[in-house]
Amino acid sequence: MQQPNLTISRQQWLTIFFAVLVSRVVFYSVGLIGTHVYNPETVAELDIWQQICRFDCMWFQRIADDGYALVPSYMKGGNAANWAFMPVSPYLGKWVSWIVGDTNFALILVSNFTFFISVAVFLLALKQLRFSDEIQDVAIWLLCFSPYTVYALSGYSEPLYIALVSGVFIACYRQNWWLAGLLGLVAAITRNLGIMLVFSVLVFGIQAYGTSSFFRLRNNALSVLAAIWLIPLAFFTYMAYLHFHMGDALAFGHIQIAWGRVFSNPLEWLVYGVEKGGAKLYLALVSLGGFALNGYLWFRKRYAEALFMLINLLIPLSSGVNAMPRYIFGLYPTYLAIMMLLERFPKARMPVLLVGAAVSTFFTIGFFSSVFFTV
Repeated sequence: MQQPNLTISRQQWLTIFFAVLVSRVVFYSVGLIGTHVYNPETVAELDIWQQICRFDCMWFQRIADDGYALVPSYMKGGNAANWAFMPVSPYLGKWVSWIVGDTNFALILVSNFTFFISVAVFLLALKQLRFSDEIQDVAIWLLCFSPYTVYALSGYSEPLYIALVSGVFIACYRQNWWLAGLLGLVAAITRNLGIMLVFSVLVFGIQAYGTSSFFRLRNNALSVLAAIWLIPLAFFTYMAYLHFHMGDALAFGHIQIAWGRVFSNPLEWLVYGVEKGGAKLYLALVSLGGFALNGYLWFRKRYAEALFMLINLLIPLSSGVNAMPRYIFGLYPTYLAIMMLLERFPKARMPVLLVGAAVSTFFTIGFFSSVFFTV
């Protein structure tokens, strides 16, 4: 079958630009004004970029300004270090800060620019999968007015991660294994779970060439295997850096204890969230929604996307429900599942967009106000 033409029309570029611009204006305005009205004490001594650069963005700022710490010294207990955060986004912010002169502002610029790129790349993925033009336009607005678009406002790595993972899947759809490997390599040091792309690439390779090709190294099996080896290369380099400088190659995982993350059965954390109630119940319910979307991908036989999403849900949930909305809505397969549902149920498109926009204003005010459940 002939590959689809991956060309974004002039009208679609204009839609992307307009949707990104409008959403930024709306959410920055509502978020900052709402914070000053409802939670003025949280921003009394902060400049505007510090008000926006919250939670993980602050950790990125420390990496950009001071590099990786040699010993834990952050947070009240002095037992936290920035080893848990991958280097791509912080160092992009560092390089941009040489131009703009402020690291927080630089990180915010990077996240907004990569968000623009992520919308365009996601649109290309929909074109590759032959979604209709109408659903492509819906996707542009949905990404810009997603309930969790606040992470693209605030210096986080999620927009870049979505762009890179979308690119990896596009490359796999088109059997461009070297491009998949290169993009996956960067994804794995943008978010550590990007390394799990190796399993999706393997699934695509088996679907394309059959299992026997990998035993006999026929067809393009060698190219697939090269991509699989390439993806973790930079991540292993980061582990070597941690080993030689901090004495622990797995420091990025072990330091999670400073945030109260203890690995356990994911089901236990879901039960805990339901029993605890309040914000924990909300986080547990969003987690269940993520698994429902993942189940839909399995049902529609999108095995490579579903496998990657499942791993990206189970590992964070194994240490708690905190930040689960961010983990769920920072994934290409999540949005793919949503678009598949909206294509099947067109009457749901407008309600989903309206609810997403309304809820996002609430989360943006909460995030800028440093309310923890929005992290």
